[in-house]
Amino acid sequence: MKEYKNYIFDLYGTLLDISTDERKPSLWKLLAEQFNVYGCNWTGKALSEAFWREDFEERQRYRREKKTEHPEIKLENVFARLFFETPGSHKSAAMIGGTPVDELRAMYAGKDKEKALKIVAESEFIFCMLNLFRVHSRKLMRPYKNTISTLEKLKADGKGVYLLSNAQRIFTYPEIEQSGILPYFDAIYISSDLEMMKPQKEFMEALLKGEKLKKSECVMVGNDPDSDFRVAVRNGMDCILLNTWNWPAQKIKKITSEIIKAEGADKKLAPQVIMSGDIGEILYKDK
Repeated sequence: MKEYKNYIFDLYGTLLDISTDERKPSLWKLLAEQFNVYGCNWTGKALSEAFWREDFEERQRYRREKKTEHPEIKLENVFARLFFETPGSHKSAAMIGGTPVDELRAMYAGKDKEKALKIVAESEFIFCMLNLFRVHSRKLMRPYKNTISTLEKLKADGKGVYLLSNAQRIFTYPEIEQSGILPYFDAIYISSDLEMMKPQKEFMEALLKGEKLKKSECVMVGNDPDSDFRVAVRNGMDCILLNTWNWPAQKIKKITSEIIKAEGADKKLAPQVIMSGDIGEILYKDK
């Protein structure tokens, strides 16, 4: 495997093995009960339906306003709307962001709608609600077998180690902290911060420019051809694909060849594929 000066990693499916179920009724029942502590009148079923509708509409809004092919939203805004768009409410002594919830509802119904949304979206209440959503939808979250040892080796060898992840900072950063991989990164770029996601070319460009990196000295390491490999191709960069989805080699070759053709890229940009999915194999054994 070729040796590089800088390694840019995807997170989920590359460094961390994760499995979630965001559709299970028990999750939405729990979230509805917690919202209702703050004066809402949600049922689990109604909340679930409203969330997926608001999530879709928010993404469509971002696509129109940001004029990007692959926009990323902030789920804080979706959950803030769910707080206000409850089917009815009841009086509550609770406070959010230092403001009584009844006062916030009055602001939202009057001339200060955006101010009320901002207060709620940036509050500890929403931080806790979204991490509750994540923890109870998560079935599995752990580093892959050789993640830590590989990152340790790269850092010991003086390599630059960066993260470029399609994710929501509000619950992804705690997962990075909990998994023990935070100390190894020189910089972390999360899609919700930049309001765009891989394979948007500018997302990778933001990292390269922000960290003053030469793309010829970098490699993208990921597991998803459509996001990780495609963003590398769009930036004329090398890519290592980890086959953590256990796809047959023929399928990977077909998909990556189609991406190269669709992007009008040089065939030399075909990815280096680690069929075992073992991240430890990126460690430049062949000089």
